Amino acid sequence: MPRNLRNKNFKQGRSLLIRLDHGSDIIAEMTEIAGNLEIATGVFSAIGALSSAELGHYDQVKHEYGKIQVEKPVELVSFSGNISARDGQPFVHAHAVLADRDGKVLGGHLMKGCVFAAEVHLQELLGQPLVRVHDPTTGLKLWGEE
Repeated sequence: MPRNLRNKNFKQGRSLLIRLDHGSDIIAEMTEIAGNLEIATGVFSAIGALSSAELGHYDQVKHEYGKIQVEKPVELVSFSGNISARDGQPFVHAHAVLADRDGKVLGGHLMKGCVFAAEVHLQELLGQPLVRVHDPTTGLKLWGEE
């Protein structure tokens, strides 16, 4: 990866507090918000609860995601990530830690999550937008040059 992509400087843009819609998919709604507000690059965190979720874990040998289905209500103990561009569209990359009623936790790449209640802090970053391109070493689409 070119060195200039390991450290980019941004200025803070809008700082938004957003309540997500009950019953929506958290990733789809965050993607829609980024598109509607024309946020090309940003970071976010959230707290709340999900009715169900799908977590992923990337297999570094096979270069594919395994999935963990969570079919019960969980607390959104930690939810953080970033927004960049992928294939010309806003792309939300998020990780989460989820806790069940007994305090047992699961975590990983959040692929889907049905919102029970969620409050998000979204920080827009201004500068040259980050764009995801295929990285042959990892098999992932990482920040790079188009």
